[in-house]
Amino acid sequence: MKLSIIIPMYNAGGFIGTCLRSCMSQDLSRDEYEVIVVNDGSTDDGPAVVLGMIESNGWDNVRVVDRENGGLSAARNTGFGEASGEYIWFVDADDWIQDNCLGRLLEKVEGQDVLVLGAVDYCRHEGTMQKGDVFSYPEEVSRSGPEHLMAMSERLKMCVPFSILNRKFLLDNGLRFVPGLIHEDAEFMPRAICIAKTVHVTTMTPYCRLVRQGSLSRDYNPARVNALLEVASRLHSFSGSGKVGEEQLPSMNSIISNVLNQSFKLVKAFSVHDAGLERRFSEEFRSMGWTRKIFLKAKEFKYRLEGVLISIFPKHPVKVYSLLARFR
Repeated sequence: MKLSIIIPMYNAGGFIGTCLRSCMSQDLSRDEYEVIVVNDGSTDDGPAVVLGMIESNGWDNVRVVDRENGGLSAARNTGFGEASGEYIWFVDADDWIQDNCLGRLLEKVEGQDVLVLGAVDYCRHEGTMQKGDVFSYPEEVSRSGPEHLMAMSERLKMCVPFSILNRKFLLDNGLRFVPGLIHEDAEFMPRAICIAKTVHVTTMTPYCRLVRQGSLSRDYNPARVNALLEVASRLHSFSGSGKVGEEQLPSMNSIISNVLNQSFKLVKAFSVHDAGLERRFSEEFRSMGWTRKIFLKAKEFKYRLEGVLISIFPKHPVKVYSLLARFR
């Protein structure tokens, strides 16, 4: 059994060294895993850093794959196409993994379509790295993907690096990332979990995520709003494809409702930069005639209530969200 760690890299020269060292500080022999760094058209010193580390340390299980810049989804797809391991772990270039975690993870993932795991957030504060939130599952459990979807519902973790995926499972089901799509994880993970026959949940927290401090209003990017609407639309289409069972539909509707709420949140934050954004967004949202039913048929009462209020005030979905957010 072999693991492929895929690290998409774009102008991550200041982070890739930490990430790569963590991947090589493991309790597996080099023939048991490989590390593929996908250079997504970087213009900084990231590729040189990686090549220098490979040469100086003699890491024969690490290689760099160069491609033209195409975004995170395309880089992940490229890395997947190059991978030879039975299992795939997508690790972001500015994050890292715990030392000596791979041996235990491979034991847990064997025979599974998906292994879902916990993570620890870190942030830089006044020049030091400080530990932040810890996300972990309370118990080890094995279940089907649909069972996991229903158990987690809106709390389903969308971050792709919070899982290790069976390569054959991905190939057999044609699971790939949508090139050019922002918030691609939110589109990919619900599909993968819903289709998976076997999911193992571990209490381990081996993934270390670097969280950048900042506010939504400062991270102004209107394209993110449109991307979330596209994610919601794609998940809605997936729900109608016959791959989502009747039992799972309320949970999938809650996931889609949560994605739509993230778009409302961004519109509210970005409106300080564009006074007309909320009006234009509301018009586009109303043109998506299926959204109200998604809320009304969600698993959680809070989304059903939101659907009722949006039905009463169809021109003001962001204001409805803002009102309800005060009580959540």
